[in-house]
Amino acid sequence: MKDFCIRESGIYAGFLIRDNGTVELTHFTYEGDKALKEVLPKETIYHPILEIQETGKSSRELHGYKHNVCSASLDYKYQGHTLLENDWGRLLTISLASDYGVTASYHMQFFSGIPVVQIWTVLENKGNETVPLEYVSSFMFQNLCGEGQLPYTEKTDIYIPRNSWCCEARWQKCDARELNLSGMLTRGYNSPGTGMNEFSYDGKSSWSTVNFLPMGLISDRETGATWCFQIEHSGQWHVEYGSDFGGRLFLALSGATEGEHGWWYSLKPGDKYRTIPVAFGVVNGGVDEAIGALTRYRRAIRRPNYDSVRLLVVFNDYMNCLMGDPYEDTEMKIIDKAAEIGCEYYCMDCGWYDKGYWWDRVGEWVESPERFPNGLRKVFDYARSKGLKMGMWLEIEVMGIACELAGRLPDDWFVCRHGKRHIDNKRYLLDFRNPEVRKYCGKVIDRLVDTYGCEYFKIDYNVSMGYGSDLGTDSCAEAIRQHYEGLYAWYRDVFRREVISDFVEEYLRGRTPNPCVRCNRYVKWDMLLKAAQEHGADWIATGHYGRVLQLENGRYTVSNCASADKDQTYVLYRLTQEQLSHALMPLGEYDKPTVRRIAAQAGIPSAAQKDSQDACFAEGVEGGYAAFLEQEAPGRIPPPGRFRTTDGQDLGEHRGITHYTIGQRKRLGISLGHRAVVTAIHPQDNTVVIGRDEDVYSDQLVCRDLNFLGMDPDEFDIGESRDVTA
Repeated sequence: MKDFCIRESGIYAGFLIRDNGTVELTHFTYEGDKALKEVLPKETIYHPILEIQETGKSSRELHGYKHNVCSASLDYKYQGHTLLENDWGRLLTISLASDYGVTASYHMQFFSGIPVVQIWTVLENKGNETVPLEYVSSFMFQNLCGEGQLPYTEKTDIYIPRNSWCCEARWQKCDARELNLSGMLTRGYNSPGTGMNEFSYDGKSSWSTVNFLPMGLISDRETGATWCFQIEHSGQWHVEYGSDFGGRLFLALSGATEGEHGWWYSLKPGDKYRTIPVAFGVVNGGVDEAIGALTRYRRAIRRPNYDSVRLLVVFNDYMNCLMGDPYEDTEMKIIDKAAEIGCEYYCMDCGWYDKGYWWDRVGEWVESPERFPNGLRKVFDYARSKGLKMGMWLEIEVMGIACELAGRLPDDWFVCRHGKRHIDNKRYLLDFRNPEVRKYCGKVIDRLVDTYGCEYFKIDYNVSMGYGSDLGTDSCAEAIRQHYEGLYAWYRDVFRREVISDFVEEYLRGRTPNPCVRCNRYVKWDMLLKAAQEHGADWIATGHYGRVLQLENGRYTVSNCASADKDQTYVLYRLTQEQLSHALMPLGEYDKPTVRRIAAQAGIPSAAQKDSQDACFAEGVEGGYAAFLEQEAPGRIPPPGRFRTTDGQDLGEHRGITHYTIGQRKRLGISLGHRAVVTAIHPQDNTVVIGRDEDVYSDQLVCRDLNFLGMDPDEFDIGESRDVTA
């Protein structure tokens, strides 16, 4: 046997590698715990870090409803482990493998200064046979409250997070013995040291917090340790406490299970399965200290956002106000009051999209002319005139049964079972596994942002999809998991849609995009300017080598910087007049060596930093842009094709059009007796045209998405000629 331990951010985690290759988590307590007790393993009893139940295989022992004795768990043998530093802290990865080709990568992410870890496992079938799964743990600790001298039955408090729609977070403190975790089973006459008893609670459907929150707390009254955990999923989940051999208490956290939710998944050759991530932490202290640690962890894993710095006040018009019955005049009256009391955002809640009884007609997200005869724009503009940012309520995952659009859509847009659409309280539920659903919802968001200038969305959820959909899935529960993977991907899609997707599509069209152009307008400037204004600032200053000028006609434009060799105005041409009017570019008056010298004198670490050459999202991808494109658009990247001269002569095979750009001279692998250069790329027949330098130049161009900057587009007449410099 071998063991190893990790001391990180106040956590002591101990691991044992048994002679048969089983890996066990023997200790998880606070660093410096003086009650730490040596674990003495028994030859035939195992407590693996990963529990897996495969169809056709037995349990190891009698178990009742417990999930801690799955026989397949012992198939996964230790192969090695790594502990690597990353941006969060340190990541432990334990590699396990079975003899039938399925591997498991067990991950435990430590966070610098925070006594909470995040755990998940990735299974990969590298074998030739399908492996059917009934249960996979996200986290399994089979020695909870195992330090000190007292048995867990005499010192363990378990906090149950009872919850309800209008009565949230009703935590209940219970002695373990009150939850059927009795000491009689562990120390009774002729007892095997364990029993089939367990205590569990779970999320049953797509509304993950109906009866319980997906979290918990445990306190050891003897050692002073308190543990906290959360399951990071919006669908089905399972929390299980139970007695284990040797008088131990175990905690098992997971997503859906076959026994509790009817979950089943067919892991086919080449497939991967990633468990639901969970967080688990420990402190030397009580409940307040544990919740504080979990709160710090939650803040650490959030996407960086300016609203995390300044806690903005949002006024919502629903509760005890309009209660879902909005009209133009009543909204304006409440907007006045919201502005008067110092709110920064105003959110228009439900009911704005239909007259009268709107519950079963939701789904098209177009304002009701009866409620808003002058359109929503008038209300939005009025809120802005009062200094408020305007937001809207959406229940994006549903369509009412009376929604006309729902009647025109195919069934695979919705959660279905037994050949019928699932209906919950007069509403269908959209299935985000379907890419057409995600595309439609993206267009809804784009329209509300572009048409009305919406700057905030309240995403609500009031119904449930039950056991999930039976369309195209191994099990209804697995359809729920995949639905939420699709929904999470949709939430992340703003940056991807505006920058990365455009980057990929342009390459597939045979063009070479500049992602910085779109990122500057839709991501950097948009978010940074909002953050500045939220903090009361009028300007944002950037490090671009360029200048902003206001012309005699009052419009703004970008102008070349003092150093022509570092000019960056070519990535700024898409900025709007609003963005330019609040932008300062102080480096536009200097050349790069001067700026580096000033930075060095000021002791700025980046003074000697190498210039960035690649798109930030492709940095570090082995294989460069081409590999990144394959990663983002698998199966869509054109195969190798043919090089041809400008007059059609075949010059041999190229690697694929995404490897080339017009004007490229290097890495062509062609010898013509003169300098070869790419003059054209034709995706329609997958050819790359090679010519001379002079063949690249043209006196004509076709352009789109024009931004006139200093020229007012309203002054142009259709067909009018203008001389411009390009």
